[in-house]
Amino acid sequence: MDKGRATAWALALAGLIPFVGCAAMVAMGGAQAEAWLGALIAYAAVILSFLGGTRWGASLAGASPDPVTLVLSNLPALVAWAALLPLEMASAARLTLLSAGLALMWLWDRKRPPAWYPALRTTATLGALLSLGLAVVVSA
Repeated sequence: MDKGRATAWALALAGLIPFVGCAAMVAMGGAQAEAWLGALIAYAAVILSFLGGTRWGASLAGASPDPVTLVLSNLPALVAWAALLPLEMASAARLTLLSAGLALMWLWDRKRPPAWYPALRTTATLGALLSLGLAVVVSA
């Protein structure tokens, strides 16, 4: 495995640490469980925005950026922002919104080159979705 690919995998796996760690802290309960839930929601929003940004950047790297891709690549940030709005919204709804955004980004990215990237995205998305799902279940 070349260094670039190995680095991408290492970063993707390391990026799961906040998902798994925050979800575990929420599951353990206690006085800080709500704070960890907030941290998990914030991190998921950051990652969803990041994924949209990767699509934006990849589109701009081409000779003629696709306007549809540019528009669609902004939607993940808007979904993430909606999950962070200071509105009366249950944490489960916020987590579900972010989960849907991450799943949709996976659908969009699952056939994206290079050939090894879909496996990386599937692994990272599955870890994120399992963590968010655990938080939904234990915080309900």
